[in-house]
Amino acid sequence: MTACPLGWHRGRLGDVVTYGVTKKAEPNQTPSDAWVLELEDIEKDTSRILSRETAAQRRSKSTKNVFKCGDVLYGKLRPYLNKVVLADSAGFSTTEIVPLNARGYADQRFLFYWLKSAEFLDYVNSVSHGINMPRLGTEAGNAAPFVIAPLPEQKRIADKLDTLLARIDACRDRLDRLPTIIKQFRQSVLAAATSGRLTEEWRERNPHAAKWLDRSLSDLTNKVRS
Repeated sequence: MTACPLGWHRGRLGDVVTYGVTKKAEPNQTPSDAWVLELEDIEKDTSRILSRETAAQRRSKSTKNVFKCGDVLYGKLRPYLNKVVLADSAGFSTTEIVPLNARGYADQRFLFYWLKSAEFLDYVNSVSHGINMPRLGTEAGNAAPFVIAPLPEQKRIADKLDTLLARIDACRDRLDRLPTIIKQFRQSVLAAATSGRLTEEWRERNPHAAKWLDRSLSDLTNKVRS
């Protein structure tokens, strides 16, 4: 645990949000066109939304948590998967996703990034209960560490992280495309080699050798055919 900068102080997550207290909605209270978020819709670590479906598409018959645009949505089931989302619109979620609203006490983006930090992850992994399906309980969630910086500084930190992590994501996307690019390049080289384009200039400079090569290939082809 590192020391806090001047003007910061250490507290608990429960000092800025009420972890575990959520507004519920029954299936008949969920509009058919409303966004319904499930844990499997969130990519681990990256916070990317992999799928966005409506209540009509889900046809879910279970109770949901209600969340607002700007809420931090925390996946409390198997928290080591680091599934945290900053909601870009209102909707409903599985009860395994906890909406958090620290407005007035902390910048929502700062809270989002804190919940994804190594210190917070270390804590939740040490206190989560359950063997096969561990989850962060209400008491442990409210007792979780939270570093509180002055609000203007929180916003500056969040702005910096938005910019830097967007660049990292862009780099990762380019790296993800490399295997396909390398495969295409390899196939192009092989195609050029087997069609003669790869040695076209060499044949022009060495006409006698090229004639011998063509004759050898012709003989080999005839043997294969016979």
